[in-house]
Amino acid sequence: MGLVRGIVFFLLLLVGIGFAILNDQPVSLKYYFGWVTPPLPLFLWAFLFLLLGLILSAGWAFFSKIGLHSRIRLRRRSIAELERERDRLRVEKKFP
Repeated sequence: MGLVRGIVFFLLLLVGIGFAILNDQPVSLKYYFGWVTPPLPLFLWAFLFLLLGLILSAGWAFFSKIGLHSRIRLRRRSIAELERERDRLRVEKKFP
C-alpha cells in the first residue's frame, strides 16, 4: 500500500510542477469596491486558494469533531443512568 501511495504522490507532484511551469504568467485578481491584488503567477494563486481550502476544511472538521465528542459524552451519561435504573429495577423485582 505504501508503494501505491508513493507512486500517486509522485504523479501528483509531477502534475503540480507541470502546472506551475505552464502557468507562470502574472495575474492580478479584481474584487468588489475596486480592490485589486498584486500580480502573482497563476499557479501561486491556485496554491494559495487550495491551501486556504485545506485550512478551512480542517477547522470545520475540528469543530465538528468537538461537537461529536460532546454528543458522545451525553449519550454515555444517558446510557449509564439507564443501566443504573435497570439494575435498580432488577433488584426491586427480585426482592419485593
